[in-house]
Amino acid sequence: MSTSVVLERLPVDPTGYSTSQLKHLDRKRVYIFPTSQGWVYALMLIVMLLGAINYNNSMAFILCFLLASLGLVCMLHTYRNLTGLIISSKIPAPVFAGQEAYFPLLIDNRMGITRLSLKIEGHKKNKNNSTLFINIEKSKQGIIYYPQKTLQRGIVKAHRLIISTEYPIGLFKSWSYFESGESCLVYPSPIGQKTMPLSLIDDEKAEVGIQTGVDDFAGFRKYHPGDPINSIAWKAFAREQGLLVKLFSGKGNESLILSWESVSHIPDIEGRLSQLCFWVLIADREGLQYSLTVPGSDVKPSYGKQHKERCLEILAWFGMEG
Repeated sequence: MSTSVVLERLPVDPTGYSTSQLKHLDRKRVYIFPTSQGWVYALMLIVMLLGAINYNNSMAFILCFLLASLGLVCMLHTYRNLTGLIISSKIPAPVFAGQEAYFPLLIDNRMGITRLSLKIEGHKKNKNNSTLFINIEKSKQGIIYYPQKTLQRGIVKAHRLIISTEYPIGLFKSWSYFESGESCLVYPSPIGQKTMPLSLIDDEKAEVGIQTGVDDFAGFRKYHPGDPINSIAWKAFAREQGLLVKLFSGKGNESLILSWESVSHIPDIEGRLSQLCFWVLIADREGLQYSLTVPGSDVKPSYGKQHKERCLEILAWFGMEG
């Protein structure tokens, strides 16, 4: 996959980017070598020089030296187009198996030159590599997201990247390497039946729930981060009463049990994890209170974004050493 990106006047919040993985592309880390076109160009100059010597033609000498000077200037610009860049990375957002993980790269161009035709690609040893082409204005910085395919749940490490350029005319190739060391957490693929398990627990001492539906209205409470959006009392917010959450009695006291036993009919482990993952997403979307019980882990009934992420993380790490 090939994508072109232009980084210009892009405000960047550097918070979260690893300074330990920061890499400054100085002269010791940037390599340069002639391309195939460059070798043909050099061979052409040698033939022209031999012809000029054989015929003692001053105009041929001038043309040969002029083209040689052009090659040297091209080599300088190719090398300078890459030298001086500063690259750092941070942990990418988790994804589901089968999706692409996007590894953020902060590219800082502090030098007063515009970088053109930079190419970022995965190392040749890696399969299904993506390729990004970027231009960076002088004294600017920007974020690019390098995509990397995921095939299974667990941890996916970032590929070793090659940053290269053949600007301006392709006679030379300058390149450097970047290894972020970051890893992306991959959740199980959310696949399975939509029908939720019938296992419910009824805790009379439980707090009044926030599930909407046929339950009886029981009042309001203050909004807490992670509460479902559909439970917010927007009319009260419009009356400038602040963010309040509607409470309901009845079914709000019931919690959905997502357990290993509820997926025991599925023969393979990955299929069970995918089904539980699918149910977690449905329960979160519907604003239900739910628990998760798998061998080695037991999450108490709750709801909200943090609860969902904790459950998905447990499913992603299941059967793996933490």
